[in-house]
Amino acid sequence: MTGRANSVLAECAPTDVHAAVQEVERHYRRLGLASTFQISSDSKPAELDELLAERGYRVVTPTGLLTATIVDTLPRMPRPEGVVVKDEPTEAWLDLHWEDSGRTTPATRFITQQILTGVPAGYAWLDGRSIGRGALVDDWVGIYALYVAPEARGRGLARMTLSGLLRWAADRGATRAFLQVLESNAVAKRLYASAGFTEAAHYHYRVLDQAEQERFAGTSQ
Repeated sequence: MTGRANSVLAECAPTDVHAAVQEVERHYRRLGLASTFQISSDSKPAELDELLAERGYRVVTPTGLLTATIVDTLPRMPRPEGVVVKDEPTEAWLDLHWEDSGRTTPATRFITQQILTGVPAGYAWLDGRSIGRGALVDDWVGIYALYVAPEARGRGLARMTLSGLLRWAADRGATRAFLQVLESNAVAKRLYASAGFTEAAHYHYRVLDQAEQERFAGTSQ
């Protein structure tokens, strides 16, 4: 479904990292997929990113993990007039989410809906033009799926929706919030910075294009 679900998370260093990478590539090749690693400051070994670059892996979707203390964000946010937060996503909410994600087949829609509702969460809705999701984990709320319909952008709706989710989470005992944002999304980064979010970590993916994957397959035989 996503890069995260289809990627290698390198949490421990193998004895022979080159052999391990080759085995990963063989596995992905059998599946007909491009070899993909998620790389962060916690990836092991530390030189994995450099090794993958030398093998022709390209960087994809560099992303920042941002955090904030909710009590510090709320004074910066507008009152969420018109924002409704429900415990389950409505069909209209899901339709707007599919518009953003492009996952419109019945199978992907069903699977994604199961993922969305797998943990306690709130689903924000603002007049059919903006949505967002807040997932509760202990005293944290994760902000996901913040989306504004193209024709309604530039009116502060994302900020209003974010405010509604943060207040909803605070009412349920959350004290801190986290979210992820693509480094290329300058508009979203400005919004989150103005709300008091700061970067706590970052990650990117390394993806081996098909031509490079086939080249390595030939040299390893």
